[in-house]
Amino acid sequence: MNPKLRSYLFPCLLAVLFLGIAAYILVGSLGSASSIPVVQAAPNFELTNVDGQQIKASDNAGKVVLMEFMFTSCPDICPVTTYKMVQLQEKLKQQGLFGDKVRFVAVTFDPERDTPEALQKYAERMGMDMSGWHVLRGEEAATKELAAQYGINVVNMGDGQFVHNVTSLQLIDPNQQIRRVYEMGDGMNNEEVLQDIAVLLDE
Repeated sequence: MNPKLRSYLFPCLLAVLFLGIAAYILVGSLGSASSIPVVQAAPNFELTNVDGQQIKASDNAGKVVLMEFMFTSCPDICPVTTYKMVQLQEKLKQQGLFGDKVRFVAVTFDPERDTPEALQKYAERMGMDMSGWHVLRGEEAATKELAAQYGINVVNMGDGQFVHNVTSLQLIDPNQQIRRVYEMGDGMNNEEVLQDIAVLLDE
């Protein structure tokens, strides 16, 4: 090989190698930036479903979970959120994901009024497919403490009314880590939630 050509070839090869490494790092950084960060580990719980069975947070391991804190006598934000979750339920059922890969959880603040019978009627009225939902209740004080562990403040106003954070909807990954906290009610964006669920399922 011509010595002059050789002297040019080596720097060119180095430049190509450098560009390749730079491109790899750039693509990797873009991919990591598009992932959903971990908010915190999802606190454990043991609550009772409408059939009287004890349900633990660990029962949802391996699934993506969308979890709401609510109460059935709520006049506005809770039923709107549940309605939007039912819309998501139907889209996920069309994709063959609901109940198998994705589960929904609803935890009531108001066990006094939200008896198993009341929760079952609420589920039927709202169109909740119980094959993919856990609708849960526990002692009020313990539920309030659990909500606080999830970053939700709850105040019992009396007469069956509760005040709580508007951000009482959590997306939990299969490793039981909270990855998103959403606004409830009219501010809930179903397309955003669906996209985030898809990201977690692909991880």
